[in-house]
Amino acid sequence: MPDWFTDTYAGIEVRQYIGLGVLVAVTIVTYAAISTALRIYVRVRFDEADHAFWHGERARLGRSLWALAVAITLLLGFPALDFPQVADDIVEQLASLLGAVALVMLGFRGVDIFTDVLGRRAELTDSRFDDQLVPLVNTGLKIVTLLIGMLFILGNLGVNVTSLVAGLGLGGLAVALAAQDTFRNLLGGVTIFADRPFQVGDWVVVGSIEGTVEHVGFRSSRVRTFYNSVVTVPNARIVDTHVDNMGLRQWRRYRTTLGLAYHTTPDQVQAFVEGVRAVIRANPEMRKDYYIVEFTEFGASSLEVLLYCFIDAPDWNAE
Repeated sequence: MPDWFTDTYAGIEVRQYIGLGVLVAVTIVTYAAISTALRIYVRVRFDEADHAFWHGERARLGRSLWALAVAITLLLGFPALDFPQVADDIVEQLASLLGAVALVMLGFRGVDIFTDVLGRRAELTDSRFDDQLVPLVNTGLKIVTLLIGMLFILGNLGVNVTSLVAGLGLGGLAVALAAQDTFRNLLGGVTIFADRPFQVGDWVVVGSIEGTVEHVGFRSSRVRTFYNSVVTVPNARIVDTHVDNMGLRQWRRYRTTLGLAYHTTPDQVQAFVEGVRAVIRANPEMRKDYYIVEFTEFGASSLEVLLYCFIDAPDWNAE
C-alpha cells in the first residue's frame, strides 16, 4: 500500500476517503441495476395501459430501494474502513434505522400494488362489497407493516421489545377506557362488513341522514346527501340505529297527480285513465299486480287523477 494512502486530512485517512467513494459508487450501481431491471420488467410484463400506474409505482419504489441500498452498503462496507468504534456504532444505528424505514416504505408499496390488483379484479364482479373491502385491506396491511417496522426500529435502538409489549398489555385497560368510542366505532365497522346492511352506492336513510353511501371505513362511513354535502357517520351510530336501505328496494314507488281540464267529459276522463293503465301494463319495468289510476277529486283548477305505481329502477337516473 503506498504511503500516501495513510495520509490524513481532517482526521480521515486517504484510504478511508477512497473507501467511502467506493461505497457511494457501489450504492449508485446497485440502485441503477435494480431500477433498470424494474423498468424492463414493467415494459415486458404489463400492457401499455398499465404503464402509467407502474411508472408512478416504480418512482416510489426507486426512492425506497435507494434508501435500502444505502443502508445495506453502510452496514456491510463501513466496518471495513477502520473508523473508530464510536463511528462504527453510530453509522450502524443510523443505517439500521434507514433500512427499517426503507423496508416499511417498500412494504407500503407492496401493499398498494397488491390491493391495486385486488381492486381491478373486484371491478370485474357484480358485487360492490369487494370494492369497498379493498381499501380496508390496504389500510389494515399498512398498519400491520408499520407496527412491525416500529418494533424492529425500537429493537435496534436497544429497547426491550418483549417488555414493551408486556407493558402495553398492562396499560391496555387504561387505553381501552380512554378510547372506548374509537373501539366501538371499529367494532361497528366490523359489524357493518359482517352484516352488510348496505354497500357503496346504496341510497340509505340512517336516522336523520339520507343520501348515497360513498365510503365504508374502519371508524366511520361517508354518505353524500342529496344537497351534495358529505356527512361522516361514526360506525357505532350506524350499528345502534335503524338503517333504511332504499337501494335494496325491489320496486320504486311513484305517486303523482295528473290534472285534466275542467271541460273534459266523463267519458274522456275514463278513456284517459284506461290509457294510463294500458301504458303500465305494457311497460316491462312497471309492477303489474298493484297500481292505482283513478279519478279522485275536483281540484282548484283541474280534475285530478291519482297515479300510484311501482317502477323497477335501480337508481334515480333510471327512474
